[in-house]
Amino acid sequence: MTPTIISGFLTYTLITALTPGPNNILALSSVNQYGFRRSLRVLAGMSAGFLVLMLACGMFTYALTSVLPSVTRWLAWIGAAYILWLAWRIATSLPAAADATGRPLGFWISFWLQFANVKIILYGITALSAFVLPYTHDILWITAISILLAVIGCVGNLLWALAGHLFQPLFRRHGRWVNLILALLLVYCAVRMFF
Repeated sequence: MTPTIISGFLTYTLITALTPGPNNILALSSVNQYGFRRSLRVLAGMSAGFLVLMLACGMFTYALTSVLPSVTRWLAWIGAAYILWLAWRIATSLPAAADATGRPLGFWISFWLQFANVKIILYGITALSAFVLPYTHDILWITAISILLAVIGCVGNLLWALAGHLFQPLFRRHGRWVNLILALLLVYCAVRMFF
């Protein structure tokens, strides 16, 4: 791979990992709502699911890209439903100060939610098909890049979680508004999938 391809790959993956998406907003909201320590299961489940999903994208890239036109519509509807469910959960949750006894999502729920997250599915497929497969079909490279994609995505989630932790006093003061804004951002993400 040339430096131009590598820089394009890193630009794409970093922008995708750092722009708002369901995982980022879930990480921020969970840490804001329950604190970093109590959200570790959510973050671990998201990370494990992300890794498994990226490995699956790597293993099945050929099949997915050949079938993608017929699968895209289903993935979009499933992903939109997941995003809207997440928006509803955030919008209806009590502000952090008022819900100190609640519990964040568990490991397995956040793990399985990754498989309905169209943003990361397309993130993996796009990165592999645009930046890897034109240059190599070596399974070791595809696996290594899939792991790298998961690491980059998890770093993005952790940065959003850190933002939830750092800005927690502000979020607690204006919790209801923050929840509504995050929910509206998720609704916007869901709508943008179709337009």
